[in-house]
Amino acid sequence: MKLFRRCALAVAATTAATLVAGCGGGGAGANSGTISVVMAQYSDLTKPYWTDVVDRFQKQNQGVHVDLRVVDWNTLLQEVPTMVQTRSYPDVLNFNAYSTFAKSGLLRPASDVLSADTLAKFQPSFVQSDSIEGTQYGIPWIASVRSLGYNKDIFAKIGVSGPPTTWAELAADAQKAKAAGYTGYCLPLGSEESQAEWSLWMWSGGGDWTTGGQWTVNSPKNVAALEFVRKLAADQVTEPNPGKTNRTDGCWAEFAQGRVAMTGVMPLGTFATSTMKGSKVQWASAPWPRSEASVPEFTLGVQDVMMAFNRPNNTETVKKFLEFVYSDPEYLKFVKGEGFLPTTTSAGQAMASDQVAGPGIALLPKAKFYPTSNAGWNKVQTTVQSELGTALEPNANAQSVLDSLQQTAQSAG
Repeated sequence: MKLFRRCALAVAATTAATLVAGCGGGGAGANSGTISVVMAQYSDLTKPYWTDVVDRFQKQNQGVHVDLRVVDWNTLLQEVPTMVQTRSYPDVLNFNAYSTFAKSGLLRPASDVLSADTLAKFQPSFVQSDSIEGTQYGIPWIASVRSLGYNKDIFAKIGVSGPPTTWAELAADAQKAKAAGYTGYCLPLGSEESQAEWSLWMWSGGGDWTTGGQWTVNSPKNVAALEFVRKLAADQVTEPNPGKTNRTDGCWAEFAQGRVAMTGVMPLGTFATSTMKGSKVQWASAPWPRSEASVPEFTLGVQDVMMAFNRPNNTETVKKFLEFVYSDPEYLKFVKGEGFLPTTTSAGQAMASDQVAGPGIALLPKAKFYPTSNAGWNKVQTTVQSELGTALEPNANAQSVLDSLQQTAQSAG
């Protein structure tokens, strides 16, 4: 499971014993020369990378031992919640959320385990997302940004010179593509990652998940955005059943086959090396069209983070390890190998000319993020994934669907 494929966290008590054993219980952090680290597996390259890094780190730091586990995402999503229940934490964890741990007082501030020079290298937009009340706890690891993908050949055939910049232009271009026998816009509001697709429409309409710390899921601007999305489906410029269509095996697969003029939640830096591998489609990406020019340009940023747990006597060794990992040569090797975007400005500069990653890197300073610092976000995301697609049904009501989601958000915290 990769960064851009998210699932709801599921508490599985049966994994507690496995986690305690794997993380060394309370023992590993008690010795300042020994730390336990749990890293997420993104591909077949992940474990060899970390095994090599740990081996070279230990050789350069005699007397230091790193207890390494590389865990696939499905298992990790089940195991991590048991940390809260059993208080069995590794010293360093690579995961997709940090706020629950931070708000429980379980994490060290990033400034405790990274030098000032390393902290200064992170993109400011990521640091803001990884901070609670001004203190950074999440350490940005890898990223992708989501944009509008469009088929350049289809656009040429239908006489469209460039990507749309407004909703009205997108709708008009989609109608032209439909008339030529293509899906105008493939709309993935199925359960896989509908919170990402919806974020793009919501933000491009001037709305947001929260305002002033309060949930605003059912704001008038958000209702207007959902009504526009419903009209795209009603005008049949989308694929059939968009409320049940997922991005990976639905929209992206159809886009790679050349049947789709435009689609969303395209993760720059990863898409061309995965779904588009072997495709003959000539495609490009563009910033997301907005309801009107007054809405600031943005991109959806998605990241996974590192975090350091507050275990006894581990600060010095954890800091040595993270400084080694975030050095440009080591970090660039991971990001390039896995096909993600870097979260540091120095690595971004080194990859700026990359044909695949470069456009995404250029968008990073404008990235907007899910409200992951809100403890209720996991519940909201899960509910959006399961329920938002129902708003595309013919007799559905946008206001009612968002009202229901708003109630879920308020009850979640």
